[in-house]
Amino acid sequence: MKKNIVKWMNNALLLMLLLACSSCLDGNMDDLPAFEEANITDVKFDFRYKDPSDVWIDGEPIVKVVTLTVENKVINAEAGTITCTITVPPADGSFTEEIRNTVALTNLVGKFNLSTAAVIAPQDGAPTLGVPGDFSTTRRYLVTAANGTKKDWTIQVTALNK
Repeated sequence: MKKNIVKWMNNALLLMLLLACSSCLDGNMDDLPAFEEANITDVKFDFRYKDPSDVWIDGEPIVKVVTLTVENKVINAEAGTITCTITVPPADGSFTEEIRNTVALTNLVGKFNLSTAAVIAPQDGAPTLGVPGDFSTTRRYLVTAANGTKKDWTIQVTALNK
């Protein structure tokens, strides 16, 4: 008796799932236009360091993140250029003066905001975004829009203020 109830419940659930997953759309409908913008709309930078005073259970130090202030930001969408300066915040807590002094343009984590549905790829040795990299020279990135439009961007950090 119990097996019949379980079997009936499974069949009922399967039937409801089939009805819920059916589509009500008509065929041959017009496709929506793909996004055509290939822009970088914002740039941000972080600095990561291992905090020796805060460790995991295995004794490894926890990686901490300090958000750096991006100033004098000039985004020229026509030319595909961005220039900015970066200011390191004052030492505080586990972000000691000793650790603060290790912040350099050669070990920053870049984070960029892009146009809707666009993707980005580093060019000519530019750092991969989201991992520490060298921003001490002008860097090139290729942004590809959803419709395939491509645009070259150059990013230049003109100063690191401590």
